[in-house]
Amino acid sequence: GVGTVLADNPRLTCRIPDSRNPVRIVCDTHLRTPVSSYIVATAAKVPTILATCCTDAEKQVPYRKAGCEILMLPEKNKHTDLKALVTELGAKGIGSILLEGGAALNWSALQSGIVNKVQAYIAPKILGGAEAKTPVGGLGADSPDHAFHLTEPTVTRLGSDLLLESRVV
Repeated sequence: GVGTVLADNPRLTCRIPDSRNPVRIVCDTHLRTPVSSYIVATAAKVPTILATCCTDAEKQVPYRKAGCEILMLPEKNKHTDLKALVTELGAKGIGSILLEGGAALNWSALQSGIVNKVQAYIAPKILGGAEAKTPVGGLGADSPDHAFHLTEPTVTRLGSDLLLESRVV
């Protein structure tokens, strides 16, 4: 989402030589993605969609000029409607998404019901503290009964890291 773009200025490109770049999709409710960001600066070479609720045509101009596709979506709970996004992407032939979101977008995706599989990478390190970032933000679950349940877990060792893959029930 736009929070990750603002915090990290990521490229969101494939780094495997001679491989095709995926379509980059940024959920940006109010079009706050900096025009100077890597995402926008490379949009003419790497397909880039900005999913937004911002109807200000003037605000959209620099993104369109840079090569971004603006995907207008309805707003839901003050954010881009993710179910509408998935429907629109499906109409464009995009049937699967690798969501590398921050805590807010991860929560919204889970809450909207668009997540069917989770891949969590676990490093042998412990971070913590009262202000520590978590992979899923939002309101969270107040009890195990209200948590998002995962099923059919598999664990793969990747060097010293672990990859946990599971389906969301």
